[in-house]
Amino acid sequence: MKFSKLVMSLLSSSGLGLLSLSIFAQETPAATYPPEAIAVFMQECQTKFAAQTPPGFGDRGDRYCTCLINRLQEKMSYEEFQKMTADNEPPEVKAAINECIGAIF
Repeated sequence: MKFSKLVMSLLSSSGLGLLSLSIFAQETPAATYPPEAIAVFMQECQTKFAAQTPPGFGDRGDRYCTCLINRLQEKMSYEEFQKMTADNEPPEVKAAINECIGAIF
């Protein structure tokens, strides 16, 4: 499944993941993701964050995930976001992950 492969790839390669939200197939203007997609992203991101973060840092998930979704909306359209796969991760994703990890630790 595309969604699972992306999650596992990003969790492996960068420690904390980003989720593909291809289940929301509607067209959305660049830099604006649907509220439903953001809600799903936030829930899944915080769950993954809490599971992989060192003890004592689990409470930073909301800040990390908010940072990440904001950076992605700034750097890529929703259509680009939906098209991401584990094998086709744009450099903007890695940059956003690194920026957000740096901001909370």
